[in-house]
Amino acid sequence: QRNKFTGYHHLLSKCTERERGNNKTQHQTQEQELNQKSLKRNTRSIVPPSRMRIFLLLSSLPLSISSRVPWSEVAGRNYKKVAPTDATCLRQADFESGTKIIRSPGQYKLCENIVFNPNAPLPGQTPAEDAFDPIFPGEYDEHAFGLGFFSAIAIAASDVELYLDGFTIEQSEGHALFQRFFSIIELADSPFIRNAGPAQFVGDDDYFQAASNIVIVGPGVLGRSSHHGIHGNDNNNILIKNVQFRDFEVAAVSLNNARSLIIEDCNIERNRQDIPVLGMFSAARFIRPYAKKLIDVGYEMDIRGQRTTAVELYDNLINMINNVYEDVVNSGNGVIDQVAHPMEYELFHNPYRVVDGPCYAFVVHGKGPAVGAQGQFFDVAGLEGNTVSKDIIIRNNIISNIVCATNEIPAAVEDGFVVNDVRGSIFQFVSSRGDYRGISILEDGTYKGNVIADVQVMVAKAIHEGILEDTPLAQTVINTIPPSVVEWASSNTSTYSPMYRCNGDSMHHVNKGIVVIRVEETSGFDIFKNSISGVLNLSPEPFPYCSSFHTGASYENFGEQQSGNVRAISAAAVRGYENGSYSSIKLNNIHNVDSTNANVVIGIDIQGDSQLIEIKSNDVNLKSKVGPDPTDEYMALRVRENVDGSSMFIIQSNKFAQEELILSNRRNLRSVAGDATSVHHHFHGNVMESDLKNGGCPFSRNIK
Repeated sequence: QRNKFTGYHHLLSKCTERERGNNKTQHQTQEQELNQKSLKRNTRSIVPPSRMRIFLLLSSLPLSISSRVPWSEVAGRNYKKVAPTDATCLRQADFESGTKIIRSPGQYKLCENIVFNPNAPLPGQTPAEDAFDPIFPGEYDEHAFGLGFFSAIAIAASDVELYLDGFTIEQSEGHALFQRFFSIIELADSPFIRNAGPAQFVGDDDYFQAASNIVIVGPGVLGRSSHHGIHGNDNNNILIKNVQFRDFEVAAVSLNNARSLIIEDCNIERNRQDIPVLGMFSAARFIRPYAKKLIDVGYEMDIRGQRTTAVELYDNLINMINNVYEDVVNSGNGVIDQVAHPMEYELFHNPYRVVDGPCYAFVVHGKGPAVGAQGQFFDVAGLEGNTVSKDIIIRNNIISNIVCATNEIPAAVEDGFVVNDVRGSIFQFVSSRGDYRGISILEDGTYKGNVIADVQVMVAKAIHEGILEDTPLAQTVINTIPPSVVEWASSNTSTYSPMYRCNGDSMHHVNKGIVVIRVEETSGFDIFKNSISGVLNLSPEPFPYCSSFHTGASYENFGEQQSGNVRAISAAAVRGYENGSYSSIKLNNIHNVDSTNANVVIGIDIQGDSQLIEIKSNDVNLKSKVGPDPTDEYMALRVRENVDGSSMFIIQSNKFAQEELILSNRRNLRSVAGDATSVHHHFHGNVMESDLKNGGCPFSRNIK
């Protein structure tokens, strides 16, 4: 494939512009030109696999990447199983103080197995309150690392080859417990672009340094990670080849605004299935700096009608966190002891042992975090403005044993805003484990509280009073816990009746259930010869008392609680290649995909403003002994209402055990694989104007 070098632009995403309310003041666009030479993509996107393979093996071997070597040649090399002898070695000692930041071009290789465990307590010891945290001031930027070490390796340079060389790199059990946002490899010097995420990760005077011209090649394993194997933003020219992924919690690979990406010959053995805690444990970890600052000013307030000091709450918080560490890590049991620590068990215990938010294998998304709904609108201007992904190849990968249990966290809505704390975590009134019993509210509507809720309320009150000021390590703008909730929690007699917004997770990201391969807001992609099997969603039944639904910008999904849904391959708001070639979903095998509580279980799902896609020669059998039945949840293929059939969308030569569901209201959509049904039995509610405006952006201050 010949792909076009484009450089990358540091534009504010539409999502984060809405999120920050900065529509009146636009940031100046920063542009760095990576290569003046443009390589015109002159081959069709759909070519026989044999010809593709021959093309990719044309180049000779081991030259290091440089700006003088065309990316098509770099991506086409036959990378050997043994790394170059002169590549820079990465050893355990390189990670003892924290993230290894690669700032220079070159070849690097793992020279031994790596367990990422910086600033850890000694075995058997109780963690210090700052265990595993970066030390400030020091070598790590306070903005980028303000929420901890976000990756083991951060590639903040271009022209880098990383060889796993048969070794494994992973988080330690303790670090994975305490650092709940993490990637083994981050393709930048920060996990988020400016004005995105639960903090400001890029300072006002800093420049977001994204990696380009990157090769990550196996054999080797990217192991335990509390979020991703590989994550990045605004990356150009990325090859991920022959890598084994296992024990990630959210996704093996998740890239936003990627240009010229190849993921091939990778093996996903399983996602992580021994997770001890729910997302609420992140809230406990993230809010620590705020409680500590309140100690410094001697802060106190009434909680449940009793005077309570910041010292009391901070000590309770740290003790609770350490009790979880003792049970999970030091005891060797891997779970919270219900008898010894019942409150910790009630708040944090993960009964399914798998991730309790949306989960994936591979994600390719447009500009900004992929936390909203499936894409609805394709930004044509984004092709030139560098806000959509482009030229994506996902081929010949084996994906198996993906098990998740997305929890729905009902979020109270107050004055048009959902109620979340200073880090964006939802203020949880009820349990997220399916029984929905009150964890901070009693049956009579009075405040029950718990250690986390008490700290969230105290921090919110201090923000309202101007006691806490916004700093890089403790920003305050995200808090939306209003004075009315603070006053309710201060009393032991006042009552409160929450109005709940549903279909969000613990950070109020839009719930999407499982999407194994998710490609959206993308121009030009080929998803072919992938094997997907053994996918199961264990999500409990949806919360029944909803006043509204969080669906983001996707009005095709309004009113649908999606926690239990499964999509093996999803393409939303996508296009063909810029030269007019079709994007394609071809020759994929999708078997054994199921859910315990789903509206839909779909092999291939196409939605949003999508055009020029060929779906051909796929083998889909979601569940044995289940055939075409328009009254059940299983669909081999679904094409949603807003797909553009006039673009000669082609469905051909597929082997589908379950039915096709063609809902497009545009003409000329055609299928030559058999008759398609137009029956649609899944509920959709009313359009929520607020969700359309905010696009499923994180943090409820914008959802109004």
